[in-house]
Amino acid sequence: MIFGHLTGIQLVNKFKNSLFLFFIIIFLIELISFSIVKFNLLEISHIPKIYLSNKIVPNDEWWTEEKKWGAWHKVNSSTLQKRSCFDVKYSSNEVGARDSSFKSNSDNDIILLGDSFAEGYGVNYEDTSQKHIEKLNNTNVLNFGVSQNFGPVQYWLIYDEYAKKFNHSTVIIYFLPDNDFGENDYSNWKGSKRYRPYYKKTAENNYEIFIPEKSIKNYTSTTKKIKKVFKDFLWSSNLFINLNYKYRIYRSNKKVSNPNFSAYFDTSLKQQKAAIFFLDKIINTSSANVILVSIPRLQDFKRLSDGYKLEKIYWNNYFSQKDKLNNKFKFVDLIKFPPKDINEIYLKCDGHWSPKGNMWSALIISKHL
Repeated sequence: MIFGHLTGIQLVNKFKNSLFLFFIIIFLIELISFSIVKFNLLEISHIPKIYLSNKIVPNDEWWTEEKKWGAWHKVNSSTLQKRSCFDVKYSSNEVGARDSSFKSNSDNDIILLGDSFAEGYGVNYEDTSQKHIEKLNNTNVLNFGVSQNFGPVQYWLIYDEYAKKFNHSTVIIYFLPDNDFGENDYSNWKGSKRYRPYYKKTAENNYEIFIPEKSIKNYTSTTKKIKKVFKDFLWSSNLFINLNYKYRIYRSNKKVSNPNFSAYFDTSLKQQKAAIFFLDKIINTSSANVILVSIPRLQDFKRLSDGYKLEKIYWNNYFSQKDKLNNKFKFVDLIKFPPKDINEIYLKCDGHWSPKGNMWSALIISKHL
């Protein structure tokens, strides 16, 4: 009995010591991880929720997927995002747009549609192209841009379902060939349960929009739910997630069959025609003037400098001709206006516009307003 009793005490003590050691190790790992992030040795994109104020929400709660057009923002809220080349705060207004209030809406306002470039990903609000356009033209821009894989189908849906209800004289559409051609092509997303719209071809030059039956609003898998618990509480978890993400990017880049791929020049005719169909729905149905702004990436500039001709690209030629025939439509192809140092217009750690890139684009667009 005494031996058994002593053995029990020893087991309890051993368990206590192991538990204490476990928490010490966790504490040290957290301390090291926090220090790594604090001194910018490595970056994380998700700050643990317990370290945020009540007015700040994590990234994965600020960007939502529950509207008919898919991605949007949580209304009247803010989130923080930090990378090695930027440290920004995103805030949404009463309708969920990354913008100031829409309550003082007037007939001469401009509606901006697009993805992360329109949203102003990676830059502070005052450095977005939207704000520069406002200042350069003494006007008001209602920004309906949003990141999280937003494409032409969604540009049309958010305009038709919501944005067009606001007074406006002009619509500006930011079109990013690099991913807009494939964003709503379901063949690129099969198996995904994300709540987002796709197109399907029903006849020659005709498409329907659908959301897969198995899609779930604000979808989060069981694995992601477990990960989120760790993300919301631990610096080390977020550090590991980012390191794993960088490793996967590194692996995928090594597997790329054509590292010089340029969506401007290399996209299939099938995807080009689908994107044109939904952009045309905005252009042809809006009573306002429409400006389509095509946004090049670094590889697109390089391809052009290698001697490739824009006139031979189906989609580019299509909108260039439409510009000549429709006096309420303008096609502004930013690739035709290369800056002195192309690298300066992009964030060093990211492919989005830098503050200089946002200003560069706004100056060009303003000349066509």
